Amino acid sequence: MSPKTIDIVMFNMSAYTDWQNGIANRNMYVLRSLLGDDRVRKILAVDYLPFTFKRTVREWLQNVLGGPSGQVLSRGIGYKLTALKNYELEKIGFWGDVKNSNYVQHKLFIFSTVLSWRHEKSMYRQLFKEIKRLNMKNIVLWSYLPTFVDYFDACGEKLAVFDAVDNWLEHSAYFKIRERLKLNYQTIKSKADIIFTTSQDLAKLFDSPEKCFFVPNGVDIQIFNNTPRLTGRDIARLPRPIIGYVGTIQEDRIDIDLINYVARANPHKSIVLIGGVWPRVRKQIASKLRSLPNVYLLGRKSFLEAPQYIQEFNVAIIPHLQNEFNRHTNPMKLYEYLAAGKPVVATPGAGLDEYKNFVYLAAKPEDFNRAVIRALEEDSIELAVKRKQTASRESWSHRVDLMMEKIISQL
Repeated sequence: MSPKTIDIVMFNMSAYTDWQNGIANRNMYVLRSLLGDDRVRKILAVDYLPFTFKRTVREWLQNVLGGPSGQVLSRGIGYKLTALKNYELEKIGFWGDVKNSNYVQHKLFIFSTVLSWRHEKSMYRQLFKEIKRLNMKNIVLWSYLPTFVDYFDACGEKLAVFDAVDNWLEHSAYFKIRERLKLNYQTIKSKADIIFTTSQDLAKLFDSPEKCFFVPNGVDIQIFNNTPRLTGRDIARLPRPIIGYVGTIQEDRIDIDLINYVARANPHKSIVLIGGVWPRVRKQIASKLRSLPNVYLLGRKSFLEAPQYIQEFNVAIIPHLQNEFNRHTNPMKLYEYLAAGKPVVATPGAGLDEYKNFVYLAAKPEDFNRAVIRALEEDSIELAVKRKQTASRESWSHRVDLMMEKIISQL
């Protein structure tokens, strides 16, 4: 095995089936790009590790009992190792170089387990057996998961990488384990050889400038270049102009009051929200948005469908809350909106100042609404072309190349 060829054990912030069901995040796009990189021989992707009983039941039913199709190489009552078939890879947009959709490439392996809930040590022992079974060499441990940290030194890795996506200390879903996360972030700071961050502020969490490298999110340019127009679908029949948002609708992120203001101020414009709605925000959505006749919640779309919906927007918005959580985020939707050539109106956030020539920034509802109207009035074909050109320099393949260069140079 070439010293410049690596095998990766990746601890995911989602389950693989979540990506197939429409949840797209940085973790998924990075994994896709690594699958197409000749410097990567094998990837053993570990599904999101549950630490509560409720999530354990869900993961067992969805991923241990169910899960993606492929060749099952190993299984027990609390775990399963699967080599994926090509058509499963196609669901996350990786086409590979083999035409037979039932073919198993044996490059990507999914390890699904619920042993982390009560038997974490036995989980690592089983995982190490699977690493040996796959004859993995020159291993790079690559993690997105700060809820567990004992995976460091448990995989026989030569290098440990942590890719910090958001500050989980500020995520309301993890407030109950905040002290655990604080300790885990200290362990990550100590044991990771390389830490990638999605924002400059996030690097301060680790206070290790020699280890931290800012790598913002990116976009899959090819998908946007080959996106067909929608006809006869829900959004295609809505009144124009369309003010649109794509992303998970959760209480830490989206400003419902701001959307309510814009909708009321523009009764003859369609306000379209694409994305799954988290349980904790459903009551607020019901009381402040569902009663408005020009607000349309169209649900979650797959990452392959989302570009088609963005193409229908006249203005794309990022109405994020001004809070500590969003101060550490770098919205992927910004790059996707620009790749579609759409004018963008956003509340201030990490990384947005760099694109102030293409993004209208406004914090207050009145200013945000005026920016939406201005964006509609000023939009042109020439500006759309410039936005697309800007996005073309922010591809995921370019981002992952930067990451791989850091990794290979340290190996």
